[in-house]
Amino acid sequence: MGSSNDEADDSGINSAEHLSGSTSDRKSSPSSGSRCGSGLTGSPRDLSPPLLQELACMNLRELASRPDIGHAGRPIPVRSNFFEVSVANRGMMVIQYHVDVHHPGSRRLDRDENRAVFWKVVMEHKQFFPNKFAVAYDGAHQMYTPATIDLPDGRQSIRLESDVSLAKDSRERTHCAVSLQCVGPVLIDLRRTRTNNLDERILTPIQIIDILFRQSLTCPFVENAANFCAFKSSCYRLPVNGAMALDLEGGKEMWTGFFSSAHVAAGWKPLLNIDVTHTVFYKPHISMVEFMCEVLNERSGHNSRPPNSRDDRNYSVYHNSTGGLGGARDGYSGGFNRHIRQRREYNSYDSNSGALSSERLYKSFSLSSHETKVFGEAVKGIKVRTCHRAGVVRVYRVNSLQLPADQLWFQGKDEDGNERRMTVAAYFGERYGELKYPKLPCLHVGPITRNIYFPLEVCMLDTPQKYNKKLSEKQTSAIIRAAAVDATSREQRISALCEQAAFQKDPFLKEFGLHINPKMCETTARVLNPPRILFGEKNRYSDPVVVPKDGAWSLDNQRLYLPAICRSYSLIAMVNPLEQHTLETFCHALHHKATQMGMGFPPWPDLLKYARTKDDIVLLFNEVSTEYRQTGTTCDLLLVILPSKNSDVYMTVKECSDMVHGIMSQCVLMKNVSRISTATCANIVLKINMKLGGINSRVVADSITQKYLIDVPTLVIGVDVTHPTQQEERQNIPSVAAIVANLDLYPQSYGANVKIQRKCRESVVYLLDAVRERLVSFYKETHLKPSRIIVYRDGVSEGQFAEVLREEMQGIRTACLMLSADYRPPITYIVVQKRHHARMFCKYARDAVGRAKNIPPGTIVDTGIVSPEGFDFYLCSHFGIQGTSRPTRYHVLWDDSKFTSDELQAITFSMCHMYGRCARSVSIPAPVYYADLVATRARCHLKRKMCVT
Repeated sequence: MGSSNDEADDSGINSAEHLSGSTSDRKSSPSSGSRCGSGLTGSPRDLSPPLLQELACMNLRELASRPDIGHAGRPIPVRSNFFEVSVANRGMMVIQYHVDVHHPGSRRLDRDENRAVFWKVVMEHKQFFPNKFAVAYDGAHQMYTPATIDLPDGRQSIRLESDVSLAKDSRERTHCAVSLQCVGPVLIDLRRTRTNNLDERILTPIQIIDILFRQSLTCPFVENAANFCAFKSSCYRLPVNGAMALDLEGGKEMWTGFFSSAHVAAGWKPLLNIDVTHTVFYKPHISMVEFMCEVLNERSGHNSRPPNSRDDRNYSVYHNSTGGLGGARDGYSGGFNRHIRQRREYNSYDSNSGALSSERLYKSFSLSSHETKVFGEAVKGIKVRTCHRAGVVRVYRVNSLQLPADQLWFQGKDEDGNERRMTVAAYFGERYGELKYPKLPCLHVGPITRNIYFPLEVCMLDTPQKYNKKLSEKQTSAIIRAAAVDATSREQRISALCEQAAFQKDPFLKEFGLHINPKMCETTARVLNPPRILFGEKNRYSDPVVVPKDGAWSLDNQRLYLPAICRSYSLIAMVNPLEQHTLETFCHALHHKATQMGMGFPPWPDLLKYARTKDDIVLLFNEVSTEYRQTGTTCDLLLVILPSKNSDVYMTVKECSDMVHGIMSQCVLMKNVSRISTATCANIVLKINMKLGGINSRVVADSITQKYLIDVPTLVIGVDVTHPTQQEERQNIPSVAAIVANLDLYPQSYGANVKIQRKCRESVVYLLDAVRERLVSFYKETHLKPSRIIVYRDGVSEGQFAEVLREEMQGIRTACLMLSADYRPPITYIVVQKRHHARMFCKYARDAVGRAKNIPPGTIVDTGIVSPEGFDFYLCSHFGIQGTSRPTRYHVLWDDSKFTSDELQAITFSMCHMYGRCARSVSIPAPVYYADLVATRARCHLKRKMCVT
């Protein structure tokens, strides 16, 4: 994981706040806007055949080209984590083969199994592969060699067979085969990888370089590969005795690895991007009994069951079933029988810490119904390997947790071959020795239609295995702390990783004639001057114009640019009522600061209510709403004091606020209430003012922003699509798209639309409707038609450029033509990318800023490591408080306005100072940030509506 260091510390809950007040529309529907005399009229049926033909003929295959190199700003030398790759023979040619790995069963092999089969074939058929290092394989269907393989009779294809041991197969060795089909020679011509015509891009050369640089760490016969595991573009070193790993509790730990990816840069040079990466894995080589203890200890905080305590063991959660005969060689099939509640005495907890320990479990130890539920959720979907048969290992995926081994019956055969009904515990006792923990539950594994069960103690966690479920907030914080190292340390770690990878001695690279420069690429960056920030002008104590320093500006003695009025508010506190004096102090301080900043705010809430649980929150929202309704008054705001960060409680508050009662809410953590400060109050006031329709500040226009954002009415659109996680995909959670755009000329006030679409679809399906509504909303607020549209699009990878540009550009253009047949404002479409591994480091310490020694806010790089022909640049617009700053990469895919590099970079940098919820610049333009907040909040509401956990 990369470090997150670009946002201001939230005085409340650091999560998505719903855009409201000045950031939501307070107007009628788009259809009413079409009658306001703006000229924005029409409907989809009104598009004439010529207009439809015009849309169909839009050339959306040609990307925007770089107009020039930017010159604005102060130049500073920087190093980046890109390493130059050289090819021994200019115009190197390799031979490409298509590979199919055949398995006698119906199951699909994963990449690790493909590699095991492929390289076993290579090692056994040396007549075709005399030099094993002259072969590069991607783990799927592509193989490359420096020269043609000498196949018999001049054939172009061959099928080679071998017996391979695969952990997931029930047999000890599996007869597999590999088919090779010669595709033909491939010229490593990098000029064909980056043409601006999306139809003509050929990515094979850069893919070959990628494969070659990962070959030594993924090839089974290379000694060093045994110490690494590969996942997509990253390789992780397997921890030895916990080294190189961060224990996260609950049977999970964070591993450190390195990411590598080949790129084509300016001058058509191949570069290798290398970075430190962090990912959560299940702990390696631990038994499922140990895993069970860790899961239960994590959930209970190590204190759920003290020593010598008594507890009901309720097995009624298991349903009764009548399974049939069959099952696997080592599994057990059968039905469940009914059970009674039991009472046991347990001394299985560490006497000092109260934690459950596998070394102290008694034979009679069993799980309570709650523990069974908790552990059942933890094991679902993970992979385990059996360990009860010497020399035989099988890997299965867990479907669910089932009955204890001494209570799970099946129809099986004893050692004499006689059929009889027995328990799993009895079966294992006769064949493999008595179980140590017969009262622990069994695992249902393998195909879900088959009844294959194993006791916990004969299974281990399969290694390596990534953790794909949701982490707790404590674990997420631990990862951020561990991963967030300063820029100097990160640079040293990356250089060390490059050295450990031993690319200089790599036999695969040598055979293919590739060499990597061990030193990072150096380039000249430019630091842009920040825009000035304007606050309220009726201020006798301070200049309303502030110049940011290191990406931040002071709120001392400043008045809000457009203050809102809060006429009434109430307070719900999830704290002890004895804390009322602390709450009074907080309310007084908040009132004082809000008044000082020009906002009307009552000195004391109308109602003060205390809650203990999230269910109380729902009831108290109802009570507050009812009391205001009975008195004929309106509640403008509900302040909610939370004891700690709890996403479930927080989303309950927001559901009541957004979805049920329509009352604005602001959450604040009790730790911030207890040690209230002027800065904390100011941050809270910024959020409240926006929610109630105010504007906190605006950017003072310079010559460029005045010319392109204000003098010419410009609609700035932010678009983001959030997708379900792997776990949510199985629950059919759709993707959520958010479209945000300004309602004023500056732009500082925003409105939003939310659209639901098919899961994992990146392009916005209903963008046309949303853009049309944004256009009408802008006109109704300003009485001006947007003369220019700038779109900042988040979350699109390079492989999706063609699809997204084609569909969304047509949607935007169609929305304009639907409103008026002659309405064709120039459109600039920019992709905003944060999920990349480019990092930059100041060459000289004097240029670095902050304790983390990061590049300064406003740092622009548009030479050296950027696209050779496309219009892209890196901009670090924020101050890196913690860890190494991650610059944002901007790809300009379409530009009707023909901006110069300096113009577009200045506009983008200014937009990063327009995020109203904090007094600092942020890492992405404000409309994109707002779109992300809207999409995240909408997805949370959708999940709760669909009753998804």
